[in-house]
Amino acid sequence: MSEVVSEEFAPEEGEVEEIVVFDVSMLELQLHMREEISLQVAPRQEQGKGPVGRLRREQGMLPGVLYGHKQPPLSFKVEARALERLLSKGSQNAIFLVEVEGEDQEPQRAVVRAIQYHKVQGNILHLDLIRIDPEERLWVSIPLIVQGIPAGVRAGGALQQSLSTIELECLASELPSSLELDVSLLNVGDNVHVRDLLDKESRILTDSERTIVTVLAPRLAEEVTAVDEGEADEGEVGEGEVDEGGADEGEADE
Repeated sequence: MSEVVSEEFAPEEGEVEEIVVFDVSMLELQLHMREEISLQVAPRQEQGKGPVGRLRREQGMLPGVLYGHKQPPLSFKVEARALERLLSKGSQNAIFLVEVEGEDQEPQRAVVRAIQYHKVQGNILHLDLIRIDPEERLWVSIPLIVQGIPAGVRAGGALQQSLSTIELECLASELPSSLELDVSLLNVGDNVHVRDLLDKESRILTDSERTIVTVLAPRLAEEVTAVDEGEADEGEVGEGEVDEGGADEGEADE
């Protein structure tokens, strides 16, 4: 079940709120483009659990591999703190300009293919990057971010978001990081489907009949909230239970 992500906003006594009839043509979209960030890496000879584990512990470096475009994979290492600092700022969706130490060539453009994290500690274990050509067309999935407080929520309803990512096709040189949708004009009972966005962004590939958001009536909002709270109670972990699925540091294999 989709999470109800809003809270109630009731107008103050005596206050008359103007109701604007919602029209999909009034939807506002904003496509945020990906940043380009330099990433300094060094070639890596260390392979296997032991040497790679020591690389992390003793040198403060993280292993990674750069793939793609019919070129041989490049095993590299990168400063752990520098990489973690970049990723903590939301750079997972950035285009990395990879500069390889000791190589006299133009930076290679790449995006994150996968990041492996420690199951218990949460720190990064391994980074996979994939090369891109600015002129190639890519099919990407990006976050769909809802902005604004709907008029229907101010009247006591609740906003239910059913879709949090959207797929589209674009040139690698025009890769977006996210799509922002303003829902401020939605009233109780209004909803937005993927098809409602196509006039403003024709590159979207997600099923056009998928529902993105709905403003629930107050009674429905209470029912959905009650169901969600009941499911959360059933899923609570008892005191003293521990997750035994953790991995020891250095278990990431190449």
